[in-house]
Amino acid sequence: MFHIARDRTVSAASAPENGNTEVGDHLKALAGEDESTYSLEDRIAAGHALRQLLSDLPGNKDTFRRSNGFELFLGSLDSLLALFANRKPDGEASSNWIHLLRIVFSILQIALRDHKGNQRYFSGRIANGGWEALHGKLDVLRQPAPGGEDRLSTIREQHILGCLFACALDDETTIELFECTDSQNNAEGLDEKTDGNADINNTTATTTERIEKFLGPATQVSNPEALYVAFRLWRSWKDGPWLQPCKSFFMQALEYVAKSSTHNLVALHRTNLLSTMLSSLSGSAAVNANETELSGLAARLLTLGITKLDDACILCTAARGTSCLSELLLPALQSARMPPYFHFDLSLYGYSSIELPDLGSAFPPISSSNGYTLSLWFQVCTFDDSAHTTLFGAFDRSQTCFVLLYLEKDSHNLILQTSVTSSRPSVRFKSASFREGRWYHIAIAHRRPSTSHSSRVSLYLNGNFIEQVKSNYPLASPLSPADSKSSPAIHNPVQAFLGTPQDLATRLGKGVVSCQWQLASAHLVGDVLSDDLVAVYYELGPRYYGNYQDCLGSFNTYQAAAALKIRHEKLHYGSGKEQRSDIILAMEMGGSRLLPENKIILALSPSNTITTDGSASSDTTLASLFLSKGAMKSVRHMSHKGHTFLVVNGAVPSIKDALQHPHGFAVLSGDPAVVNVEALDDASWRIGGCTAIFLDRFETSTDDNDSIRALECIFETVRDNWRCSEAMEKENGFAILAALIARKIDSAIEQNSDGSVSPIISQNNTDSGSKYALRVLQVVLKFLGFRQDKPEHSVLNNPLAYRVLIVDMDTWRKMSSSVQQLYYEQFSVFSVHSKFRAFNAKRLSKMRIIKKWLDALKADTFRSTSFDRFLAAFQSMLAIHMSADHLRSLAMYITYALEKMRDDGEISGGQGFSSSERLEALHVQDNGSDNGHIADQDIPDPQLSTRQVAIRVLQSYVDLICMEGDTTNIAKFSRAVTNKVCWGSEVSVQPLTYEKWLLHLLAVDDAQVVIAAMKILARLLVVNGPGYARRFNEDTGGMSILQHRLQHWSHSPAIWQIGFAVLFGRDVALIDIKKSFNLFSLVDDFVGDGRNNTIYPDILPVLIAMMQRGLRSARSQESNRPGAKIEDESPSILSTVIRFLADVHSRSHEFRNFAANSIYVKELLFTLYPLVVDSSGLRATRTFQRDHHLANQLASHLASNKRSLKMPREYRDRNYQL
Repeated sequence: MFHIARDRTVSAASAPENGNTEVGDHLKALAGEDESTYSLEDRIAAGHALRQLLSDLPGNKDTFRRSNGFELFLGSLDSLLALFANRKPDGEASSNWIHLLRIVFSILQIALRDHKGNQRYFSGRIANGGWEALHGKLDVLRQPAPGGEDRLSTIREQHILGCLFACALDDETTIELFECTDSQNNAEGLDEKTDGNADINNTTATTTERIEKFLGPATQVSNPEALYVAFRLWRSWKDGPWLQPCKSFFMQALEYVAKSSTHNLVALHRTNLLSTMLSSLSGSAAVNANETELSGLAARLLTLGITKLDDACILCTAARGTSCLSELLLPALQSARMPPYFHFDLSLYGYSSIELPDLGSAFPPISSSNGYTLSLWFQVCTFDDSAHTTLFGAFDRSQTCFVLLYLEKDSHNLILQTSVTSSRPSVRFKSASFREGRWYHIAIAHRRPSTSHSSRVSLYLNGNFIEQVKSNYPLASPLSPADSKSSPAIHNPVQAFLGTPQDLATRLGKGVVSCQWQLASAHLVGDVLSDDLVAVYYELGPRYYGNYQDCLGSFNTYQAAAALKIRHEKLHYGSGKEQRSDIILAMEMGGSRLLPENKIILALSPSNTITTDGSASSDTTLASLFLSKGAMKSVRHMSHKGHTFLVVNGAVPSIKDALQHPHGFAVLSGDPAVVNVEALDDASWRIGGCTAIFLDRFETSTDDNDSIRALECIFETVRDNWRCSEAMEKENGFAILAALIARKIDSAIEQNSDGSVSPIISQNNTDSGSKYALRVLQVVLKFLGFRQDKPEHSVLNNPLAYRVLIVDMDTWRKMSSSVQQLYYEQFSVFSVHSKFRAFNAKRLSKMRIIKKWLDALKADTFRSTSFDRFLAAFQSMLAIHMSADHLRSLAMYITYALEKMRDDGEISGGQGFSSSERLEALHVQDNGSDNGHIADQDIPDPQLSTRQVAIRVLQSYVDLICMEGDTTNIAKFSRAVTNKVCWGSEVSVQPLTYEKWLLHLLAVDDAQVVIAAMKILARLLVVNGPGYARRFNEDTGGMSILQHRLQHWSHSPAIWQIGFAVLFGRDVALIDIKKSFNLFSLVDDFVGDGRNNTIYPDILPVLIAMMQRGLRSARSQESNRPGAKIEDESPSILSTVIRFLADVHSRSHEFRNFAANSIYVKELLFTLYPLVVDSSGLRATRTFQRDHHLANQLASHLASNKRSLKMPREYRDRNYQL
């Protein structure tokens, strides 16, 4: 059985009777009220005797207190001042005075050692507090000696610091550390002012080595208030050539003590040391020579948070003007995100634990329960290779009920032991190994056996299921005999512990075990939790210390909410239980529906800790808790037993009831440190709602580095704090931040461009303004979930901030090439390359990115490199959300851009280009270049014209619609665009309206546009089937328009390939139109697989018209540049087409039947006739075209009067293009 360790002191009655008289006499002599009676030597002798009495008989410590020993101790300091003031200082007098000072402090040190009563009395019962009174005495005592030299004052002050240091560490030998400093100063000639300045700059390494060698890593602070008094004295001393080395040495020694152990750091943090340091750094009293040591120690203390709200005010306000505090603010926010925790340091005594005498309910749970679940948030600081790390245990007096959870010393695997008598008492979880310095959340779900299956235990690590093994279910504790016949028998109480109790310690003593670990919270539940519920509890984080009864979604950060939504969609989407999963119920309906509070057996966290000396973890007093008399009696009783901290069991609803029952509170054994971190982000929310404080800090930042730090402070505050996140949203903080960022970037650019800001920054611009913008963008994206080191793990955590800071900010698109590269890259990463792209796509699709970028296409100008990145991001956004509205909007932009080209004179309709110019443009396109301006080829990164932008967008549009293996987009296009995109009179000078979009694109005299339109049209005809092709020809006269438009492009291999794809019913997405155009490639594409049925014979007149035009061109050599290379390729293209048709005719029986039963032969004869007779054949359309002016007048008349003409509707709505 574990017994709660109690500190026992010898009472006054048990002390020898003559002890009272001896202590009183020595105190009277030590005080030296009558200098004529007690000389300096007599006082020294009395001090030695009193110190011996206190050391030999611990009971004399109570006598010392009752004899007003502490008051006389303070009085002796006054007499020391008077003694030194009345005598001229010489070597012997100074030595005796220092000796007496050491004896007086050693008496205080022994009186406080291991005596909680004396410690409480000296701290709180003496007027104004004993430590405050001690500071007042020493502050007067440290004044320069009358008539003495500065060196003598320095020696005295060194011994004062040494005495305080020795009292704090409870080690008298520490004084010698400061005496070494004094002797070193004397040996180096510090008594000479000229040499003093040269010897002040001792190397830091030498000082640090001396401190480490003297103190050692096992240094432990017993009275941290003494160090606080020493620091206040250090702060008030003025710098001088003799004193400065002492001050530097003191700060280095203090920092070494603080970093030696968490116990020391916590002890110093509980004093007012941090507040005083921050005041020193922010005010004029800061010592510049020791600013580095001061900042380092303050940063170390800030890892435990702040002690009061005034500290947060100092940090947030003074950081605007003080560089050292500005640098401290960000690390303080980053480190103070740590949760409150218990620190178990076994190196102090060999054991350290939290012990609960009784769980208060049956354990393991009764048969109506499925089992039990234990969840812990913990971190291992240091493993001991010779001892296991015990985490949790529960057992009864007979050890029939036994549960022990620990980490194995060698493998660091988790071991669960459920019996001490079974042949297989423990199980090992081999799938998880724990490391030092990382916070873990584990959940052990142990299911009781049933008739159908044996008992199994499951391990969850950081919210994920890891492993399930068979394990013996723990037995119930035996029944204890009833007190009477009427009272029923009850089970023996089951006690629990966290950490390593004294009875389980392998070795006892200081420094024999090196294991250290930290516990943030522990919950023992009398039921088996589901996988989803464990994940929800994990995402709440280690800073949550409640009982999971509220709507837990309110306590989630952005990252946690995103992780839970991803899990919910992955596991429950499409299952029919999307709205009834445990994740949704816990986040939206309330956790009490899934875990009633009466099922929680144990709930411990540092936030539930109260101190028996009157303070509470939340800076409240016991009086403010309105405790009952019984509860206060229990607290006083535990205080008398030597327990400073009580950990209230959060499973008990009322603190009044908890303090009156054994299962309501636990006690600390082995002095585990209670670290109640007051995080700086919580403090900033308390003092000003967080938003205004840090936005003002960012706005008033003075330089680029300070601005980046201020921006990181904003995001650090919001990232892991649900209160600050909520405040940022409600107060429109992200919009304000976006405006401030834009203004900061503009200001940085103006400073580097002499006041002139260009809307487009060159890609070669590497000034500080662009570098600053890149740093800002990196910080923003990191907050939003973008990971440059692992892009595949990027998750869009905060859609609101992403829309405001990224999507709606036009600043990023106008920056240098490096900024634009990162800006556009992150769109592709979130939507395409991330493992969570489906989740990211749902959030991105609601931000109207496509619409905003279409507006940017109309208004902005682009360079080649930046537009490539823009287009890649644009394609990724379209791919994740190809809606009908997006398709129509994009088609309208292309129409707008092409018409703007016509108005600007970049291209012209009709016959604006000669045949040779069209061929040259086609030659450029077929060689893989989409840059139409040949003059721009010599420019490294030319600015794109409207024509180039429009053509690139159109080609991207075609790539998405004609994506191989995907017909969804072409189906959307056929419904959304081909029947709804109009060509209105507000942008066109033509009188015709409601012209089909693709047919309009064929009228543009540009090879790239025509090829793109034909690819879309070919896929529409093939994918939608013959019915669509028939309607296309009958309703709009589409084939006639194609015949008229495409005959000018007989020299284009791509047009021929697309035409053959329609003729043979092949999907144009499967054909590479950029490869070499020859007979073998055509046979491979259209005949190689044996399928050569003519599915769309209506395209035949179009192909024949192209052949006729090509033959006439080849015969007459109608060209403005007969010697052009591309003109010479036309005969070879026609030759390849003719050879291909002949090859198909010879290979395919189906094609021969088609040729015999159609107009195929007739059209070929009509094509050959002009070549044979050397004349031109005439058609009715050709005759009609002789009077072109009359045809235009008739078309205009029909278009303007079609409403008044009594014509069938299909003729009134039809658009004609000749």
